[in-house]
Amino acid sequence: MKASIFNIIEPINNGILLYNTNSNSILKLNNEYTTKYLHFQKTNELTDPSLKAALIKGKMIFNEGVISEVDQLLLENTLSRFSGNSIGLTIAPTMKCNFRCPYCYEKGRNLATMSIETIQKTKNFISSLKKTYNNLSVTWYGGEPLLALPIIKELMELSIKVFGSQNVHSSLISNGYLMTQQSVKTMKELSIDHIQITIDGPPEIHNQRRCLPNKSDTFFVILENIRSALKIYSELKISIRVNIDKTNVENIDEIIHYLQNYELLNKVNLYIAPVSNINNTCNSSTCFSVQEFALEQLDFMKRNEGKGCSFVSLPSRNTFMCGAVSVNSWLIDANGDLYKCWDDVGDLSETIGNLREIDSAQLYSNPNLIKWLNYSIKEDKECMTCPYLPLCMGGCPNYRLKKSKKNCNPIKENAKQLVHLIYDIEQKKGQANV
Repeated sequence: MKASIFNIIEPINNGILLYNTNSNSILKLNNEYTTKYLHFQKTNELTDPSLKAALIKGKMIFNEGVISEVDQLLLENTLSRFSGNSIGLTIAPTMKCNFRCPYCYEKGRNLATMSIETIQKTKNFISSLKKTYNNLSVTWYGGEPLLALPIIKELMELSIKVFGSQNVHSSLISNGYLMTQQSVKTMKELSIDHIQITIDGPPEIHNQRRCLPNKSDTFFVILENIRSALKIYSELKISIRVNIDKTNVENIDEIIHYLQNYELLNKVNLYIAPVSNINNTCNSSTCFSVQEFALEQLDFMKRNEGKGCSFVSLPSRNTFMCGAVSVNSWLIDANGDLYKCWDDVGDLSETIGNLREIDSAQLYSNPNLIKWLNYSIKEDKECMTCPYLPLCMGGCPNYRLKKSKKNCNPIKENAKQLVHLIYDIEQKKGQANV
């Protein structure tokens, strides 16, 4: 037995915190057990039964035989990418949008809506998937998908008919402005049970960044829509994404105040995400680097923990990596063009086919598809020895393929501090219970 290469040691008073990124376990060791663990790490000798039991429980020990710990992780990654009975589709029924957000990477792209022909071809494609897969997951994207709610309804009804209601999971990414009572009722009928909505700060900030063509208010309309939606559809899970850059980061905490006033804070999942420099939508003077965002993310958690919503959590283990490099994931745009990554939608040089002329033999000889399915980080020596590999799996594949370099996950920059923060929170809870 050996100490896991995914163990991270963080000193604390009278001992260490031992965090394993593969199991997401945290173990506190006092000075005595710290000495024993460090000895084990160097010699592979472990005689203390209680320490051994704790390390085994936390999966902080790896019994390395014919396969290494990294190879085991890579095997899991391969199986998740190329096996299973579930298929994931991201469908953009329209690329039109009612907003004019200044950082939108879709500027200048074809703002089409699915034609009757494309709708039928999409139906045929969904029906054909049942021959291979038992479960279907659909994410509705755009543009603003609620502009094309009748199309979503038509395709969802077909999906449920083909796969069965219990075997279809559906979510939607929206700006929230068109989430009216009627559209929510339709979502409920179709069992679309999760929606992601973006709010970029308090009203004066959000209304500049997430704006209608006439610049009128969207902030309060969205909050009222969310409140109304949860009254109609209490099972609906709502995630609020806050896109941050250097122009709005100082004001994002104010969102919490408004969510509290609308009695929504403990009813939604709130998180921050960096504005990405896709298609040169920002630059170093406005966009955060990975390191900068990691610090902002940690500070946001520290400032707002305990305000009625849980902001602090360990990152999820991510052996799947990304749907773009999986054989079980497709993206369909409003023209019926097929892609692997939604950052590429509208770039015809990145298509892997079109529903109008889909042929499996041609599809799997498409150079763009081959590029994605042959993707591997195995030759990256830095990644293969990185203790954060189970969380990151090499970062964004699209970034690596296009720029020939990695874009590490922010967790690599703030994981140690996050472990300390979680430990401190648990300590306070313990003190409160005494």
